[in-house]
Amino acid sequence: MPIVVNENGDISSLSETFHLRSDEVQEFISRKPNFFIRWGTVLFFFIIVIMAIVCWFIQYPDIVICKARLSSLNAPKEVVTRTDGKLQQLLVNNGDSIKQGDALAYMESIANPKSVTLVKANLDSILAYVSQNKTDQIIKFFPNYTNQQYLSDLGEIQQPFQTFMQSFISFKDFISNGFYLRKRSMLQTDLNNITRLHSILIEQRLLLEKDVALSKQTFEANKSLAKDKVISALDYRNEESKLISKQLSLPQIKSAIVSNETQQNDKRKEIAELENQITVQKNTFIQALQSLISQIEQWEFKYVLKSPIDGRVQMAGFYQQNQFIKNGQLLFYIQAKSTQYFAEMFIPQYNFGKVHTLQDVLLKFQAYPYEQFGSVTGKIEYISQTPTDSGYLSKVILPNSLITNYGKSLQYQFGLFAQAEIITEKMRLLDRFYYNIRKQVNW
Repeated sequence: MPIVVNENGDISSLSETFHLRSDEVQEFISRKPNFFIRWGTVLFFFIIVIMAIVCWFIQYPDIVICKARLSSLNAPKEVVTRTDGKLQQLLVNNGDSIKQGDALAYMESIANPKSVTLVKANLDSILAYVSQNKTDQIIKFFPNYTNQQYLSDLGEIQQPFQTFMQSFISFKDFISNGFYLRKRSMLQTDLNNITRLHSILIEQRLLLEKDVALSKQTFEANKSLAKDKVISALDYRNEESKLISKQLSLPQIKSAIVSNETQQNDKRKEIAELENQITVQKNTFIQALQSLISQIEQWEFKYVLKSPIDGRVQMAGFYQQNQFIKNGQLLFYIQAKSTQYFAEMFIPQYNFGKVHTLQDVLLKFQAYPYEQFGSVTGKIEYISQTPTDSGYLSKVILPNSLITNYGKSLQYQFGLFAQAEIITEKMRLLDRFYYNIRKQVNW
């Protein structure tokens, strides 16, 4: 019989021990398990299935953070000085609406800008008349060119202007009395008359040739009659003399035609020589005219600040008259009235593979706090394939312009920086768990 040592060190048999504890065992075995013990495994499995289903339906995109800068297709154009000197006169104020070519300011110069502008306007009008062959209209320009005050106001372009005026006076005298034009008109009239005379001579030659042909037929008939002794020898000789007389007239008319053609050529030569004189005078004048216009444009380029486009003026600083300005100093920005805004964005290499064109981008400008103004929505239009030190350059268009998701309109300022949040493709939460597990186990 097996022997068992109990807790008190007493020796007892196994049957006795089993008998003593059988009631407790029977009670435990016969006890009914509670709900969690009976259904715990099933409930746990059910919860896992529900979580998997929820994770399957929950999906959201990754956000790629980038830096962006606001720009526009018609970005503000800079207007800078091109010479050292004092700011002689400011012609515009901040926010003024201007046209392309409008003067914004004058730099210090010996010349009076108003006088130079007047001369330039007259030169442009003269050039237009000459181009339209209305040279008679230029006589009215510069009637007071000898006025010393007028000349002294031209400053740096005074000498080029006087050189031009010598050519202008010569050309004006050339066309003012109308001698060359009248002479050309008379030569043309002579040529027209000679041409009409040529037509008459041609007609006379045709008639004479026809008359000679008829006379020859008559002579041949008389010749036959003379052979038959029908007419006398005297009559035959008279008919032959008439034929020869008419034949002699034909070379004379041909000679007159040749002489007429020679006269036509002479008249055309005279007209060509006269037109060449007119052309030489005109070209010499146009060359002097364009030379002066070019020199005035060089003066304007140096001393007159002009608007490169239509738009509005934005002062680049606080300037005042007679303030010394250095060469190359920025004075104005010209903002185009109508433009299309976009953002230049640099995408880092991290998560670059998730980014592609047409994805949405949220722009949160540093100058306009997101909590107060909201964000501007954009779309990626272009991504460069060549990286730079800052990342991959991309262009973000703004379909709603600068209207935020809060309905507020942001004021455009060139070069505003923003935090760009690229909304990538959505990913299921279940996939994210899976990829994280793969990442942890390096699978």
